[in-house]
Amino acid sequence: MKRTSTLLLALALAVCARGQQPLQSASTTFGAGAAGLADGYLSPLPYDGWGLRVAHTDRRYLRQGQTRLSSLSRVRVQGGMALNPARTASMMFAGADYTWGLYWHFRPAEGLQLLAGGTAGAELGVKYLARNVNNPANVDAALDVNAAATVIYDIPLRRRSLRLQADVESPLMGCMFAPAQGASYYEIFSLGAEGRFVHFTAPHNRRGVRANVFVEMPFARSTWRVGFSGGLRKWTANGLVFSRREAGLYLGFTRTLAAFNRRQPAPEGFVGI
Repeated sequence: MKRTSTLLLALALAVCARGQQPLQSASTTFGAGAAGLADGYLSPLPYDGWGLRVAHTDRRYLRQGQTRLSSLSRVRVQGGMALNPARTASMMFAGADYTWGLYWHFRPAEGLQLLAGGTAGAELGVKYLARNVNNPANVDAALDVNAAATVIYDIPLRRRSLRLQADVESPLMGCMFAPAQGASYYEIFSLGAEGRFVHFTAPHNRRGVRANVFVEMPFARSTWRVGFSGGLRKWTANGLVFSRREAGLYLGFTRTLAAFNRRQPAPEGFVGI
């Protein structure tokens, strides 16, 4: 009996705590588009092709009742294939990255939000070029601290709001792994090949920008997101040049983890996230 009462009390506390959680939104998107790769370790030629990606983003206010400071968490998984200019060789690529950040919200006008902040991210990916016998693959691994900004504009409709949003993110500093020309991964990790393979990064050797523009359209039971995503990243190390370009369209859906109705209306001054 005592154990049952303890479990019921714990469950009640968990439910109460969940009801008091800060407002949160979650978005899942699926995208496809063009991709361009340059990898001086695998080939001196640029490769162009296509890519697929899936992203999941969570944004929430840090505390219940405050609408100034929010956190963002994002996971992306992507993959695809690119060809050399002569279309005689293909390079496959796949990778994932995780980003977490903080944003401060400014509201200069009704319906308009300006978010400024920073993010920290980790990425890991691999590229494979079958025609290379000795060194057929290369790993992209990096930790980045980024400057980030977001513009949100909500257009009131009859019952809900149409949301226009643009995001931009650019690396400031971090570290990355980059092999030297001709050094195989066996030599690097098994034989202890000499050379610098981990590099501090700043705009002089790693720079780029990633941007998203989208529209969120509310329907009776769901909110759908349609947009454009583009990015350019270029980095240099050990005399080699690497770059990655991506541009494409995506479709997804957004869920706001808070519900209001006539019996439980939104509090005065409520602002969505």
